[in-house]
Amino acid sequence: MIQSTRLKRNQQVRLGETQAATVVDKLGEGGQGTVYKIRLDGTGEERALKWYFSEKIKDPQTFYANLKANIASGTPSPAFVWPEMLSEWENGTFGYVMRIFPKEYKSFSKFLLAQASFASFGAMVNAALNIVKAFKDLHNKGYNYQDLNDGNFSINPKTGDALICDNDNVMGHGQKSGIMGKARYMAPEVVRGDKTPDKLTDRFSLAVLLYLLLIGDHPLEGQKTNVPCLTKAHDKKFFGDEPLFMYGERDAGNRPVPGKHVNAISFWPCFPKFIQDAFKKSFGQESLKQSNGRLLEQDWLHLLARLKSSIVKCPHCGEEMFVECAGQTACSSCKKDASAVGHLKFRKRSNVEVLVPIFEGVLLYEYHMGESSDDCQTAAAAVLVKPGKFGLENRSKNRWTVTLASGAAQVKHPGETALLAAGAKIDFGNGNVAEIIPN
Repeated sequence: MIQSTRLKRNQQVRLGETQAATVVDKLGEGGQGTVYKIRLDGTGEERALKWYFSEKIKDPQTFYANLKANIASGTPSPAFVWPEMLSEWENGTFGYVMRIFPKEYKSFSKFLLAQASFASFGAMVNAALNIVKAFKDLHNKGYNYQDLNDGNFSINPKTGDALICDNDNVMGHGQKSGIMGKARYMAPEVVRGDKTPDKLTDRFSLAVLLYLLLIGDHPLEGQKTNVPCLTKAHDKKFFGDEPLFMYGERDAGNRPVPGKHVNAISFWPCFPKFIQDAFKKSFGQESLKQSNGRLLEQDWLHLLARLKSSIVKCPHCGEEMFVECAGQTACSSCKKDASAVGHLKFRKRSNVEVLVPIFEGVLLYEYHMGESSDDCQTAAAAVLVKPGKFGLENRSKNRWTVTLASGAAQVKHPGETALLAAGAKIDFGNGNVAEIIPN
């Protein structure tokens, strides 16, 4: 019985041979068990304890051993609320100890329900970057998540800092936890029963999560899925056998429904074409049917870095917007022209374009200063404007070499500003060069 595996307030739980904790209160409950607030005996520190329903784990001994191994290996990234300690077995079950989310963090489900919102576009893109970086680290360490969904995340709405919980199903590549995932987040091949979760299916789930975070609606839900109630048969049809992206290019049969998919209709046009193209590739029929074309975490990092440097304030109404590097850009709020005068073009990374629009207030980050960096938080340069002129202020610790179209060279030290003239090139160091391309 599930009731027999519940813990009571003030009950003691053994954490190994020498440690113990006392149950303080219940924090929540899920499909596999209950999460409690506990106080570590001796230190008084508060932690969370996930305590499993005994009958919900198919192979408890293997599950326990995997958790123990993951604890010994350590977290792949600080973003993961990684298991810290395991309890002793009690009444045929057990639990593990983890950090408690800080109060300022909000669950991702609250963002989807409009009960929480980001303070800025920058915070929203930061959240996407932080999540992608964490999963890059996870996969690089030899793990796959297997159960990626909206319930796994809590996010600071002011900064975009993200914490990832429910890491108990994380397995090494090739290992199986027995968990298939959550409906609407599972890759189509898992829904169809063609394969079990792995690194490739993680990447599909990650793309779904990014679409929900940025666009605000599910990528495979639209006119085609607009039924009174999504049954299990519908889930298999719409998300396994016949999945169709709401903005698919070849088939428009699943476009968002006015009055229902309000976010997708409002926000999709606001994003630059390169982000739209990334989602079209992620949810194209090759990805949905053959699992081909799914973006690597590194690809998403380059795209999101470019997106972050596309955030500007409209010169007409002052609202935040994303500006394209080339061509015309209209403000999504006032609809007036807000086009960039050109862009900085770097070498491609992982075959992804690295471009930065030339527009007042645009920031470049340490990411742009060196090809080995993925730091999209530390500002290293800013686009400044004077009447008829655009410049790039050096906020980095390095000196730059600017070569004009005439061949003349200038050195710009930290604190100085380089004129952004057509045809000029800026060497930020170590051969990392950007060319200035006029619009």
